[in-house]
Amino acid sequence: MRDESIRQYDGFAQDYHWLYSDYALSGKPALEENEDVLAAADPPARILDCSCGIGTLAIALARLGYEVAGSDASPGMVEQAAQAANNEGLNIPLRCCRWEELRGQFTARFDLVFCIGNSIGHARNREEMVRSLAGMRAVLGEGGRLVIQSRNWERLRQEKTRFTHFPWRERAGERCLPLYVWSFPEEFGGAHTIEVVLIFDGGGQASIRSYPIVYYPFRSEELMDCLRRAGFSGIGSGFRDSAAEYRVIAW
Repeated sequence: MRDESIRQYDGFAQDYHWLYSDYALSGKPALEENEDVLAAADPPARILDCSCGIGTLAIALARLGYEVAGSDASPGMVEQAAQAANNEGLNIPLRCCRWEELRGQFTARFDLVFCIGNSIGHARNREEMVRSLAGMRAVLGEGGRLVIQSRNWERLRQEKTRFTHFPWRERAGERCLPLYVWSFPEEFGGAHTIEVVLIFDGGGQASIRSYPIVYYPFRSEELMDCLRRAGFSGIGSGFRDSAAEYRVIAW
């Protein structure tokens, strides 16, 4: 993730939770979506969430008894994850680093590495993606699996939906309506900006906070090629033209 993206997430970190329902923040949906790979790695298997954000998945895994670590390129996100883990009395090693730097941050090897939440879309080009995936592979143990979740950028580009809104959220006396505002450049692989707009209800008077987040789309076959170039010999993809998202498992 490049420096400007890191700064964007640092500013966004304290508000990031508004994008998700309480159920999503519990981590249960992510556990259910990855039930198959988790079934093959019983606790206390070692798991790394290398796009940990505010710690949602890492904390959910730690609650189940897994030996969990987390990393993120944003210091602000890591700070939020550390605070959330501490609030639950969980000891989760957290590192602030890029994917290319993972090998230098973790000496032990992992049975599973998760890179979900569409995070791989922050790699600016295919060479950076290959280096990032190679960094994830470097911390996998023998027989380990990498799990990647991505948007279906092909479908998103076809539809070019300008606005995406979410339900109202209410927490700690605040009420917020999250909204995505998309910008689509002509080139498929060009920088795509999501303006994350948070509209707060102040009792009849609205206030707004916004955060621009930049992604670099890729086609599903490009991701497969980058995984092979990063040294993965086995790849299973759940890509479907009609699906908004898909998951890839590599080993």
